[in-house]
Amino acid sequence: MPPTNPIDLTEILEPYLNKWVALSANQTAVVGSGDSLDEALSNAQRKGATQPVIMFVPGISGPHVLGA
Repeated sequence: MPPTNPIDLTEILEPYLNKWVALSANQTAVVGSGDSLDEALSNAQRKGATQPVIMFVPGISGPHVLGA
């Protein structure tokens, strides 16, 4: 179930600028990353993530907030 309140991911996504990331199902941690969507998903699956949330982190520094 998606969160009902915005989640500020700025700090955890900062190291992943210009990368694809897979977030945990509760959208609070990076469980995989890569230069492509497939690489991020594959890395997440190797770590046992069953329903990761995939997103691209743009190459700009600033707030990254997910909202419902």
